[in-house]
Amino acid sequence: MSIHVRNLVRCLAAAALIIVPNISAAGSAGLPPSLLPGAKSIEAVERMVMPEVDVASLLAEDAEREIAGRPVPARYAKSLPVVFTPTNSGTWEELGDGSRLWRLRIASPGALSLSLGLKQFDLPTGAAFWVHDPDGVWVQGPYSAQNRNALGGLWTAVVLGDELVAELHLPAGAEANLGIDLVNHGYRFFGESEATAGAKRGACNINVICPQGDPWRNQIRSVARITFTSGAGSFLCTAQLVNNTAEDNTPYLLTAQHCIDAPEVAPTIVAYWNYETSACDDFFGGSLSQNQSGAVFVASYPLAGGSDFALVELDSEPDPSYNVYYSGWDARDTIPVSTTAIHHPSGDEKSISLDYDPPTITSYLQDSSPGSGNHFRIEDWDEATTEGGSSGGCLFDDATGLCVGTLSGGYAACGNDDPDWYGRFARHWTGGGASGSRLSDWLDPGNTGTLWVDGLDSSQVFSDGFESGDTSAWSSTVRDHVFSDGFESGDTSAWSNTVP
Repeated sequence: MSIHVRNLVRCLAAAALIIVPNISAAGSAGLPPSLLPGAKSIEAVERMVMPEVDVASLLAEDAEREIAGRPVPARYAKSLPVVFTPTNSGTWEELGDGSRLWRLRIASPGALSLSLGLKQFDLPTGAAFWVHDPDGVWVQGPYSAQNRNALGGLWTAVVLGDELVAELHLPAGAEANLGIDLVNHGYRFFGESEATAGAKRGACNINVICPQGDPWRNQIRSVARITFTSGAGSFLCTAQLVNNTAEDNTPYLLTAQHCIDAPEVAPTIVAYWNYETSACDDFFGGSLSQNQSGAVFVASYPLAGGSDFALVELDSEPDPSYNVYYSGWDARDTIPVSTTAIHHPSGDEKSISLDYDPPTITSYLQDSSPGSGNHFRIEDWDEATTEGGSSGGCLFDDATGLCVGTLSGGYAACGNDDPDWYGRFARHWTGGGASGSRLSDWLDPGNTGTLWVDGLDSSQVFSDGFESGDTSAWSSTVRDHVFSDGFESGDTSAWSNTVP
């Protein structure tokens, strides 16, 4: 096992954040120039109005799609095709330092949220792109050349409200090529008000900040709400970072295949970290600021004949300030005594569900055991439930704290005692027998034969109680993780020069 140099550097950065003020979300490089003195008024910027969206028809389609038990991701937005570029729309201006600013206002009446899909995103060094509401309350960005996804584009995080500003800042003399191809008109799950609270998750759900979440504080940090675009819509599911036997912080994100069902969907993923309430009885209040965009498809095993998993690798490790965790997993062919689920019901703030009984092994939506053996059947949740948007979330073994399955679907809801089905990790492991359809090649990259691994804290090397300069503790505890980076056994001088 090894920790690469890049991960050591990342850990050092995480430690620095202890004493350096935390600048949240994608705004770490500063505010958009238009929100600072010197830019023209927003009223001087060209405004494009999108055609009306028939929300009633969309909701009717959703009701038909989301018949209980049918494994489909929850749609939250209609994706509207556009062709907006800095050469055919928007407003340019030159700032006092010679740099240039391009802005375009995009309004979609009635939208609860808006986000953009750019299939071309080529920026020079020093350039930055943002999306924000006209008042600068909701700001996502800056996005730079490093945020360009594997297909050459960018999918932005959401901005709440029915109008956003796309903003590009270029250094003097620089040029960029970008094109906005989709405007995602959000009509549910993001931005509901108190008056529309009925559209949010059921009242029986339990926020992870509640006491039921106390034994799961680490695993909670691994779970993300993800959005992605497929066809003419944008959707919600749950996913989680998972550790691997190399323990090298490779940002593998595990979810359901019925969520991420094709390689071209992965680059459109936006992962929202730590989207949760700050109080146990809150219904609102989750922050959208900690997010990242883009992933590469790695492997999947479909629900039809399989166990319904998808594994993607995020384009970058989550920002150290997000304080994420890589959950452990168990691919052994065992049955837990009791289980816990951590997920985003209806895409809302992170929740936790508990079942005090052992699951049974069945086929999907079937009661008899063992059936195909691909799924765990949860008879009923003793506390809370799952909903659309929970798909892909891990089922954790209470005894070990390890992920043993991912949610495919079921009939569970507030007000009933109906079952759910989770694709079994043991079946994910071997999948369809090839690297593109199983987890073993990716989560055991050294082919060690290990069938389970504990979780890993993203800043674990600074959270094990070692004092600064305590190299004796390092040499005895992490030597198995560092020798691939060129340090000799017992060579603590190398550590003392490298680790504060």
